[in-house]
Amino acid sequence: MVNFSVFNELSLPLQDIKEFGTFFELLVQLRKIGMEKIRMDKNFQNYPEILPHTTFQQLLGQVRDKTQQRKLKSFVANNITIIETPLIKDYEEEQDELLINEYFYNSKPNEGALACSDIWNTIAVSFLSDEQWNKDSIKIQKQTIENDTKIEINIRHASNINHLDTHQDLFEILEKEKRLNITQDNFWNKREEFFPQKIIFCNEVEEQIKIIDKDIFYQVINILRDVETDRKKITDFTYSPESKSVRDDKSLKKLRCFTIDKEKVYFDNHIKFSSHRIYFIEDEEVIHIGYIGKHLPTKKF
Repeated sequence: MVNFSVFNELSLPLQDIKEFGTFFELLVQLRKIGMEKIRMDKNFQNYPEILPHTTFQQLLGQVRDKTQQRKLKSFVANNITIIETPLIKDYEEEQDELLINEYFYNSKPNEGALACSDIWNTIAVSFLSDEQWNKDSIKIQKQTIENDTKIEINIRHASNINHLDTHQDLFEILEKEKRLNITQDNFWNKREEFFPQKIIFCNEVEEQIKIIDKDIFYQVINILRDVETDRKKITDFTYSPESKSVRDDKSLKKLRCFTIDKEKVYFDNHIKFSSHRIYFIEDEEVIHIGYIGKHLPTKKF
């Protein structure tokens, strides 16, 4: 699972600068329990209004309370939490569920934090600027592009530290994941410890893991650990089979053959994210992973 919360941009502007103090305390507590990062759709100081008709720079000039000034500066300097932008990074886009789902809040389309809290299975955090944010969960609607039916889901949410009590199960999972300490260096030797029940890696994966980018590696681990622990199904992610042109080409098909029980087996289905792929085969109660790496050659690529 991911180790970041997502910022609900709909909770801006603040109605009173005191609301920032409540938000600051919330981030302090999140850091203590392992969520040391927050994702925003833009850097905080770049939002057009922090208070009504007031930019961040204008706000700094207006705040006379030294403690409030210190908190604001500490926040944008990443001293209290690490701010990451944008909400979905370039290398994550093809794994982005916004490509296959539409989300709505109060009947309005949402591609911000409320949607992303479902995509990442994490918590959305808001300023307590309106009573609608004074909740530990928010109802949103989710609609698969291929299906006209909307379903209502509850996403995890907090706008003050009291709301965090409801999400202890999430933080316990985060702590367990942190204790595993999965790295590219220890992954192969400890793979059966990290993935004891459901996921089996083909021998070819050992070398593949060594050469992928660090960010990609941790994205892969987040996906596969969610599958291993039944938080998600592997088919919940954006995936597809190969094209007919690949299946009919012996040389291209051979590139997608990996070892299961000492035999080469063709892998067709693959999860997509950026220029990378995870090839998998579901076999009763287990999932074989044959390839983790950059897009394999096709007729066009």
